[in-house]
Amino acid sequence: MKLYRNGMYLVSIYDDEQKHNSDAAGNTVILQLETGDTVYVQALDSFSFNVYGRVAEIYATFTGGLIFSGRSSASNPVAMTAGLTHDVSLPNGGTVVFNKVFTNLGNGYDSTTGYFVAPTDGVFLIHYFARSQSGHVIFLDLYKNTIYVNSAWGQLTHRANAGNSAILDMRTGDTLSIRGRSGEAVALSGQPTAVYCTFSIMKLSEQNTAPSGLHANQIQAFSAVLTKKQNEGRHTTKVVWDKLYSNHGGNFNMSTGIFTASVPGVYIFSYHALSQEGQPMWLELYHNYVYVNSLYGSGHLFSYGSNSAALKLALGDIVYIDMKNHNTKLFGAANEIYGSFSGYLLVPMDGTSIAGR
Repeated sequence: MKLYRNGMYLVSIYDDEQKHNSDAAGNTVILQLETGDTVYVQALDSFSFNVYGRVAEIYATFTGGLIFSGRSSASNPVAMTAGLTHDVSLPNGGTVVFNKVFTNLGNGYDSTTGYFVAPTDGVFLIHYFARSQSGHVIFLDLYKNTIYVNSAWGQLTHRANAGNSAILDMRTGDTLSIRGRSGEAVALSGQPTAVYCTFSIMKLSEQNTAPSGLHANQIQAFSAVLTKKQNEGRHTTKVVWDKLYSNHGGNFNMSTGIFTASVPGVYIFSYHALSQEGQPMWLELYHNYVYVNSLYGSGHLFSYGSNSAALKLALGDIVYIDMKNHNTKLFGAANEIYGSFSGYLLVPMDGTSIAGR
């Protein structure tokens, strides 16, 4: 599938059919749009394929939101997306230099080095996705300065897909980069008409806060991860994340894995996971105990999955990740963080809950 803006190609996703194995393909782009612009996903005419979906098994999603506009009071917006338009091999590690710049508001990204340098203090959302060359692995690490944040990993007999996200506090001059894991034969796929590997960053602004009240001008955002294996599917249904990178607003409960909205409005949530080797993985996103969407993986190797959603939350609404399959086994380690759950307030908005409590 390919993403287009006004008929102009942007990026792709591609997932090979591989017997006894599965992973999920995803991508993200941050764009500067004009009134009347159109953005859409289109299947390739030259391919015949089926997209799986059921009422209670929603894996294919298309999510977008207005980060900031010319009408807002936001000053000096910061947002970027860059992609790979050629194959890249990183046999000994090294920084991924995403050469095709789609957006670079604030001029924080350098397409000659692959580094993003924060032009101002703030709370930053990061997404990255990748697809391997045939027969190679994806093993990418996100770094803030010299500090490891999380990883994307994939290995299938043909080509693999993987990605991850984070929301981090940044100071002016802090750097973000995507690096190949040293000692791994990382080889990424890319062509001018097949951009699978992307790196996107956005600074949350005052438009993403309540204008008045107890939480006026306060960012509402969290990012939680798994730093160890989770085998508790038979004992608890909710994924309990064990490390927090950010919790602005204090709305994410580490002991329960539940986010509770203290500001009503539209929120964007994303989640990623990697199964343990040869083990099943089936996670679901819930809003007030009402099913939203899923990720799934199975096979004799490690399986990757991800999904996202834009949800309108009322005051007190909850959002969490549940294990549909109670045999689900998630992989994680202190230096191999693949599981993540992140969310942020896109725009405050009064209203009552649209999902049952």
